[in-house]
Amino acid sequence: MSKCIIFYVSQHHQNTEKLLKQAIGGDPLAELVPLTDTPLPDLSQYSLIGLASGVYMGEPHATMLAFLKKHRKDLAGRKVFTILTSGSNQKNYSKNFRALLENCGCSVTGSFQCKGFDTNGPWKLIGGIAKGHPDAADISDTAAFIREQIKTALPSDTR
Repeated sequence: MSKCIIFYVSQHHQNTEKLLKQAIGGDPLAELVPLTDTPLPDLSQYSLIGLASGVYMGEPHATMLAFLKKHRKDLAGRKVFTILTSGSNQKNYSKNFRALLENCGCSVTGSFQCKGFDTNGPWKLIGGIAKGHPDAADISDTAAFIREQIKTALPSDTR
């Protein structure tokens, strides 16, 4: 166990996927896996687990919530961090996500949230909100956050 895996769900405008792929680049210590992939890798092979999703009606995507329910026992006692994208980004959506993970027995090492282009619901009528996001600053901030998570959680001989 010496690597980081980031499971993600990215729908609609693919904000979360774009953000992660550009932030990770070719870092060999961080593996990106969409939750739509099957079968999913064995969680026991990773020292650090990232969970990333867009925000849908105030919470992570239903696929992420189903993953947490199904893998609750596998996640217990594990180091986990979260990354969320949302159109408004005015509310700290990470708070409820963290609480959910802590209830699963996870050790939440950090949370990151940034804007993502959103045309859901009434936002469609005005052409969407958070246009142009995630942008270069969001990507840079996400990359720095992930690097810090890896630096803190993984033994130095594996970095």
